[in-house]
Amino acid sequence: MERLYKKLESYGQSDYYPFHMPGHKRNKASSAGEFPFERDITEISGFDNLHHAEGILKEAQEYAAKIYGTKKCFFSVNGSTAALLAAVSASVSKGGRILVARNCHKAAYHAVYLRRLHAHYLYPAVFEETELNGGITPKAVEEALNVCPEIEAVLITSPSYDGMVSDIAAISEIVHAYQIPLIVDEAHGAHLRFSDTFPESALENGADIVIQSLHKTLPSLTQTALLHTQGSLVSEERL
Repeated sequence: MERLYKKLESYGQSDYYPFHMPGHKRNKASSAGEFPFERDITEISGFDNLHHAEGILKEAQEYAAKIYGTKKCFFSVNGSTAALLAAVSASVSKGGRILVARNCHKAAYHAVYLRRLHAHYLYPAVFEETELNGGITPKAVEEALNVCPEIEAVLITSPSYDGMVSDIAAISEIVHAYQIPLIVDEAHGAHLRFSDTFPESALENGADIVIQSLHKTLPSLTQTALLHTQGSLVSEERL
């Protein structure tokens, strides 16, 4: 498989002159910094289209899915924000109902607003000794779904900004009993799969969509994010 990084490197070393954006024209003299301008390009011939990947980006996404052991992986722009918007939009019908953790990223509420959804809230436990929010409990999820069976999807954040991990395995079992998808914003947990010393990733515990910001805990440029999908409860085409 031809790797995206190597192809960018090769293109940057070529004698092609770019008559396209970005405006720096791959010229290092345009800044005193060490930014790799020679690899900063737009969608040009040979570098695929992120919104309809058929070549090198498609292969890169397939490779990412293989690394994480997921059914499908999509690259996201603007960090996890675009992935959250896509996940909610694909999982809940316009004007529908979603069960969402109150400590989610503001992009989750943007999705609720855009889709004109009715949001039902889950509140995380609070550790009084540290005054930090804990995880979302399976009991809270089950109680909320019992009260409103019209809910079409559940969205929680794990790990939280403070590193608190919820019991995803138990939560996914409850959510799937209602035949609806579990979306996990795992923005701060892209590293979890790579060591047994970390808690298990939501990917290994039944979540249907898992969103990860590689730039938060792995060596990646800012706003690099992944959306993983598993199972059959959410349409890949809609995603």
